[in-house]
Amino acid sequence: MKTVALQWAEGRVEGLSEGSGVALGQLAEPGRLIEISGVGASARHTTAVALVRQAQLEGETTVWVQPAGGPLYPPDLAESGVDLAALVVVHVPEDRGQVGLARAAELLLRSGAYGLCVVDLSGPEAACPAGHVASDMAIKTVRPPRLKGSAWQARLAALARMHHSRVVVLTRAAVDRASLGPMVGLRIDPRRERRASGLFAVRPEVLKHKGAPLLAAPTLRRGPWGLS
Repeated sequence: MKTVALQWAEGRVEGLSEGSGVALGQLAEPGRLIEISGVGASARHTTAVALVRQAQLEGETTVWVQPAGGPLYPPDLAESGVDLAALVVVHVPEDRGQVGLARAAELLLRSGAYGLCVVDLSGPEAACPAGHVASDMAIKTVRPPRLKGSAWQARLAALARMHHSRVVVLTRAAVDRASLGPMVGLRIDPRRERRASGLFAVRPEVLKHKGAPLLAAPTLRRGPWGLS
């Protein structure tokens, strides 16, 4: 499965005012743990790709941590302005689960070499094989290990502050669900809305922000060629 990252679009579409609200880059400032969540018509990956592009324009080294065979699609990233040669992609074996993804991110951040680290925890949970009873033992043997508690978040947040980095965690969570934990400094739920043929508005709803309430500015994106 590949993830479609909506690309930059020029011009304006009726009903979309891009000047209102705070730009995403100003919200997702360095030194904090950022959660980008959403289900359904979500633009999680599109928003994360936009942050990668911005970090690269600022001269930062970027890294993306995902399960082996994850959804990143290089041609879409390149069309979105990402320098593929400057983006490190780390594939963690699926049987390591979320724990493996978080540990990989922690090791990378400890090096102090990365100005932005994206950790993709948004993959669907593994299900029990057909015809099997979902007993506690079956769940433990089938599902990769999942993260528990907030200690891992505290470590990532501390490393973000220490190295003045952005740590972006992607999650598959609905608006009414709580954030990952108290260490999350900013949580965004970006929604995509079709505005014209091949054109989409991405409206980031700020669900949590440590500071004054803020309104994120919407942006205009173009779908990959062939997506109407």
